[in-house]
Parts: sequence; C-alpha cells; structure tokens
Amino acid sequence: MAKRVTALEIKNTPPGKTINVGDGLYYRATTKESGRWGFRFTSSDPDYIVRQESRGSKTRQREMGLGSYPAVSLSLAREKAQHAQSLVARGLDPIVESEREAEVNRAAALAKARAATFGSYADEIFLPWKTKGFHNAKHIYQWQRTFTHHTAALRDLQLADIKREDILAVLAPIWDEKHVTASRIRGRLEALFDHAKQNNAYHHDNPARWELFNATLTAPRKLTEGHLPAMPYKDVPDFIAALRQRSGSGALALEFAILTATRSGEVRLAQWSEFSFEERIWVIPARRMKTRRDTKRKDHIVPLTDRMLAILEIARALHIKSPCKGDYVFPSAKCGAPISDMTLRVVMRRMGIDQYVPHGFRSAFRDWVSDETEFDPRLAEETLAHQLSEVEGSYRRGQAVKRRRVLLDAWGAYCSGRSLTLEENVIPIQAKTKGRV
Repeated sequence: MAKRVTALEIKNTPPGKTINVGDGLYYRATTKESGRWGFRFTSSDPDYIVRQESRGSKTRQREMGLGSYPAVSLSLAREKAQHAQSLVARGLDPIVESEREAEVNRAAALAKARAATFGSYADEIFLPWKTKGFHNAKHIYQWQRTFTHHTAALRDLQLADIKREDILAVLAPIWDEKHVTASRIRGRLEALFDHAKQNNAYHHDNPARWELFNATLTAPRKLTEGHLPAMPYKDVPDFIAALRQRSGSGALALEFAILTATRSGEVRLAQWSEFSFEERIWVIPARRMKTRRDTKRKDHIVPLTDRMLAILEIARALHIKSPCKGDYVFPSAKCGAPISDMTLRVVMRRMGIDQYVPHGFRSAFRDWVSDETEFDPRLAEETLAHQLSEVEGSYRRGQAVKRRRVLLDAWGAYCSGRSLTLEENVIPIQAKTKGRV
C-alpha cells in the first residue's frame, strides 16, 4: 500500500518538484511553501475526443487545475479530486462540467442583477459590505442616508439600466447650494457602481465617475480675480468626514495640512526628524518657511493635537511596510521622494472638489477664527506663520505655543464635527493689553 502523503510533506516540497498524491491528484511546487494542485483523468467527452483526433492525437488524457496551495489545503484538494473522480466514473468530463456550472452561475448572476433595483442592491449588498469595517455610527448613518434619502429617485430603477442622466438628475438640483454634500453623494455613487461592476451586477461604464460631469456641473462659487479659491469653513467638517474615508499618503497629507493650517509645501516636505512626539510639536526649519523669521526665532513650531498624532502614526505604519525607507513623512511611490505638489489637488479632484485649492484651507481657518471664536486674531496669524508688524512682534514671544495648541485643538474639534467639552473649550476672550501672551 502506497504511503499516504501528509500536509507537512506538501508544505516542505522543494520548488519544481511534483508529488503524486493518488487517485489522479498531484501537487506541483512552484516556490517555497506554495504551488498548484492538479487532477489527471481520461476524458470520455465526445467533443474533446473529436478535437484530439482532428489534431492527429489519440490521447484522451486531460489535466484539470484544482487551485493553488496554501489557499487550497491538502484535505480540500482531496475533496475536489474525489468529486472530479465521481464525475469521471459517471462518464462525464470534469472540465466540461465545471465550465457548464460556471456558465449557469454567470447566467444566474446576470438574471439577478437585471432584477435588482438600485435600492435593493444598495441596502442588501453594497452597504453591508462597505460599512462592515466602520466604527463610527455617524459615518454609517451618513452612507445609509445617501442611498435612502439623497438618491431616493433612483431606488426603484433597475440597477442595470441606470445611466449618467439619472445620476445628473440627482446631483444638479443641489450641486451649487450644497456642493460638498453633492460631491460626497457622487463619490458614494461611484463607489457603488464600481462594486456592482466588479460583482457582475452592472455591465456598463461607471455612470457616476467625475469625468462625466466636470464639463456639465459648474463651480458653485465665483471668486474675486487674484484670490485663491478657498472652501468656506462651514463646508470643511463634511469635507474632512469624506476625506477620512480615503487612504494613502495624499489623503493623510491633505488632512494634516488642514488641521495644522500650514502650507502644502511644508507638509509635503516634512521629515521624521522634525517631530518631537514626547513634546508633541513639529518644528519646521526656517529654510522651508515662506516667511522670513527674525534671527531669534528662525523655526516655526506647530503644536500637535491628538488627531495630528494619529495621522502621523498611520503614516509611520505605511512607512514601516514600504520597501523604501526614506525620511519623508508623506512619501510618493518613487523611492526617496516626497509626494508631488499636485498630489493634494488630485485627491480633491477625485472627490469632485476641484474648484478649491489646498492652500485655501488656511483662509478657511482664518475666517473660522474671526467669525466663530474669540481667539485673538494675532494668535491666528502666528499659527499661519504670517509676519506680524514690529509692534505686534512682541506678541510672538515664545511663539505662544501653548495658546496655539488650544486654538488648534478647537479647530480640530470643529473639523471633526464636534464641540469641545467645557473643560476642553478654553477659548480665551481677546486680551485688551497689547503684547500680552
């Protein structure tokens, strides 16, 4: 009796070697601890025999792939081989039967997709998959509301029949008045149709992708010539919520720039050596600052809030996994290089927010300070690293890091869509005495 092959033998099979497991099943190692399963059998399928004879071959031997190891274990491979052997015993060709079964499944999937409405697909298939890893109840609610409320006009339509014009009918009425909301709806629709395409539920080009609307939907606000287009600060929390659904260095860098109210170039070129996690500060060297500082205080110190530190931790995890160990906090795909100047713009463009620029978030921060808080305007200017007048320069004594930390905590809370607690909400009344820190 032949020795029974064990799972350990399969695991230790050297690359290039083939093991006969028995009853037609074999394993061929391709690399260390990985390979492919196969099943050899004699076909009795008339069509296959005719094809072989037309080629001048009398062999009826065929080989059927049963999957790769270790995804398919030895025990599962044996089960598959036994099923194939039972088909052979009944005079059937396992390859032909597998192709027929796949065709039946494709037809069933297509029929199901044709019968599915937009609402049923969103509720029963897409949303459970999309929100599975969500931990924030508010984000789950926002995604659900998109497909139950904002796109209610699509819910009874057949998913397979929805076209660009149907999407436009949803977006156009709210595009100018509620632009951030409309942009988020479009992005979520694009995600749904991407999912539907990959799961054979939709067989056309994605009807919600931005390229189909960028020459139709106009920018909601016209800006004065010479000014950089800045997102109104009231739209920033919604934008941040949508931004946090994206991944990659570009999205992380953009959020970090918004929360720190720094220039995109200062963020893009940030290096790990500039950060003190113990002191919770980021020291931007004077050589990278746009504004020339005085000789006593050449570097710009940015206090780090909890969310900023969380972003840095995510960036550090990406850095550890990267094959390129560079100095930049937000690296590009090219080893040793930071993300490009256009990366942040591309993130916004892909979110359907291409009428604003990243630099404009500094203006949004400044407007928020003036309109919604009682922080001293000079503190905001110092946070933005703007050059103050000689008289006001005394206010920069020590760069007011502690007070700016309170300001950035409040700004971060606002961007996250929440208010600070009474204990946290230490928003000072503007000092009456000039130069007071």
